[in-house]
Amino acid sequence: MNTKELGDFGESLACEYLVNKGFKIVGRNYRITFGEIDIIARKKLAPLNKICQILNFGSDQSLFNGVKKFLNRDNVIHFVEVKTSLLGNEMFLPEERVNFKKQRKLQQLCQIWLEQNKYQQNHPYQIDVIGILVNEETRKAKLHYFGNVIEDK
Repeated sequence: MNTKELGDFGESLACEYLVNKGFKIVGRNYRITFGEIDIIARKKLAPLNKICQILNFGSDQSLFNGVKKFLNRDNVIHFVEVKTSLLGNEMFLPEERVNFKKQRKLQQLCQIWLEQNKYQQNHPYQIDVIGILVNEETRKAKLHYFGNVIEDK
């Protein structure tokens, strides 16, 4: 498995993981000359009418509006950096390769993406990291998810 195949394999596993955790993949491999964001995702929300039906709000508009306001607060965009390594070939864990320089570059890329996609610069976002170790023979992988790894944005 060459480097490109390994990276693609890792990103596919990461997308599958995120979808299983309730995320919607908004984009993959956003590239500009400055760099790349591997995955852009958002949390999926159940349709409001279904939630209100489950909670049995009926026609109480004030409760419905309260639930709507509560659910709409999770509009955070997740920018996900994926690092994949072959088991036994690593000197560091994959996620340890997201150093300070890479973190700063990711922050800049996120701001550019937000601007190009017509979001306000203060729109809530976070940068997550997924580290994956792959056994090349069995293609089994061990995945570690680290949410909101950069506090100072």
